[in-house]
Amino acid sequence: MAIEGSLCEGCGDLYQVDLIVPDDVWEKIKPEGKPVGDGLLCGACIMSHIESTSDYAAWELVSI
Repeated sequence: MAIEGSLCEGCGDLYQVDLIVPDDVWEKIKPEGKPVGDGLLCGACIMSHIESTSDYAAWELVSI
């Protein structure tokens, strides 16, 4: 049975949990060359990109 998920455009790994970040943050961290609002990143790449593009911050994950 094949594992379903999305392919990260940062590291190439398959992931199954989507993290939603504010639009202004996404535009700073999205995969290079993607149009506004587009692209897919796994949680690890999202966190790595946030850490490399901003000062220290605290984020809260919530279920939607």
